[in-house]
Amino acid sequence: MNEKLKINFWRLAILVVGVGAWEWLTVIKAVSKIPGLYFIDPFFISRPSKIVERFFYLNSDKVRLTLWQMLLSTVESTFIGFFVGVSTGFVAGLVLGRNDRLARIFEPYIIAFNSLPRIALVPLVTMIFGFGLLAKVVLAWMIVFFIVFFNTFQGARSVDPDLIHSARFLGAREGQIMRTVIIPSALAWTFASLTPSISFALIGVVIGEFIGGESGGGIGYLIISSL
Repeated sequence: MNEKLKINFWRLAILVVGVGAWEWLTVIKAVSKIPGLYFIDPFFISRPSKIVERFFYLNSDKVRLTLWQMLLSTVESTFIGFFVGVSTGFVAGLVLGRNDRLARIFEPYIIAFNSLPRIALVPLVTMIFGFGLLAKVVLAWMIVFFIVFFNTFQGARSVDPDLIHSARFLGAREGQIMRTVIIPSALAWTFASLTPSISFALIGVVIGEFIGGESGGGIGYLIISSL
């Protein structure tokens, strides 16, 4: 058995044992003399078997359209917010990363806004933009923008000065230096931020759906309505 198969085996084993223990702890009572007292109360944390059963019910012909509409709404909002956040964060990080004066001017405002908890801004965003697609996109954008911005900013600042001097020595103009030296160097930092960005974009959208209720739709509404 090669190393990759061993790793996959142990991953699967951990998953099976974890799910099995989860199912068992929601069935076995903690104290046999006290009815309804379990190690894990299935009222708060459902059993894996019940989750699978519920999934098949939601995927049945009776309600399938609603489930996939909810999922599509969440995915659509997530990717729009992610794309807008990455685009604006990359451009802003690139511009401020290569312009010290602008960086010093905007630094206190960026730090102040980034220090605000995004959850606290959800009611304000919903009051301004409503409960639909736009509000969810804005919430995702607010999270993704700063993740991408700070990575791109650091990447633009970390470009090897010798590469820039060599390009200028060979007669490259500022636009060519930006396109062939600075942007490729910054992209490595930007790509590193994409994985957490898409995860946090999804979190922002689902939180917006929690608040938005039926008007916002999506998986967040499906979760909150099932409680």
